[in-house]
Order: sequence, then C-alpha cells, then structure tokens
Amino acid sequence: MGKKGGTTKQRMIEVMAELLETGGYGASGLSELGKETNTPKGSLYFHFPGGKEELTSLALLHSGQQLNLFFLSVLKDTDSPAEAIKQVFYALEERIVSSDYKKGCPIATTAMETSGSVPRVSEACTEVYSLWLKTFESYLVTKGYPLRTSKNLSLTLLSLWEGALLLSKLTKSPEPLRVAAKTAESLFKHN
Repeated sequence: MGKKGGTTKQRMIEVMAELLETGGYGASGLSELGKETNTPKGSLYFHFPGGKEELTSLALLHSGQQLNLFFLSVLKDTDSPAEAIKQVFYALEERIVSSDYKKGCPIATTAMETSGSVPRVSEACTEVYSLWLKTFESYLVTKGYPLRTSKNLSLTLLSLWEGALLLSKLTKSPEPLRVAAKTAESLFKHN
C-alpha cells in the first residue's frame, strides 16, 4: 500500500472513531463512513477485509491510544495524584461540553452495545480499558502507592469518570463530572 493508501486508511479509522463516539456501533455504518471520507464501499473493504468489525476495532484502539497519550501528558506534568486527577476530569468536562454533549467516552457506547455479541470489538474495548488502568496504576506506583492500592484506585477512577460522562451526556450538564472529580480528588487526600 502506498503513502496515499495509508493516509486514506488512517483517515477512515479516525472518522470511524468519531462516528463511534457520537453515535455508537449500530449508528456507525460503512455507508455513512464512505460519505464522510468520500470513499467508495469497495475501497473500504480493500483496506478492511474484516469489514465493520475490523475497522471498528482499529478505530477504538486509535481513540483509546489517543486518550491514553493525553493521560500520560497530564500525569507527567502534575506534581501530585490529586492535581493530576483534577486535570483529567477538567479535560473530560471541557471535551464533552465543547462537543455540546455529543462526545463522552470514545469507548463506552460501543463497549455496551457490543459486549458479548461482537467479540472482536469487545476485545478492543477491553484492551483500551486495560491500557488506561495500567497507565494510572503505573503512575500511582511511581508516586509511592502499593500495587494493590494503585489497582483499586485506578479502577475506581475509571468507574467514576465513565459514570459521570454518561450522566453528563444524558443530562447535558457538567455537574456529574464536577461531583465525580471532587470525589476522585478526595481519594488522594486521604492516601
């Protein structure tokens, strides 16, 4: 595949990632993707012989890696876990509000839709969540937290922000994220 083919394939992955985040798996069809990327359906199957499942998996992994890079930059640039977590929640709030509550977690909607019914896609979702958990676990260990505590805190954080994003999206309000952020911060003031 030439440079142009690689660029086209990457563009399709990125557009599919956007479609999945705003509409979920069921609403993100290959026809819509073709329209958004100005790509014929045959070209889609050329780049993704595994069809929608392959493309969706790659799009989710792309979204997950992009958000993980953001997490890593925040964790690197803050002095304390409490400050880092505050920055993560603030950025998640900015992201959802600036999209007029169309975006939330780039993985959650598709994960809930496909859990148990589309194994390849479910595996990609699991891989992304594992990556995020590992990122926070590793960070907390470097800050002196025991491994078990780091694992528990990371899972708690992920649960808090996923639930808060869902509620913020449903209510079109940043309040659930703000409350979750305060709760998350308090976890680190006592440890």
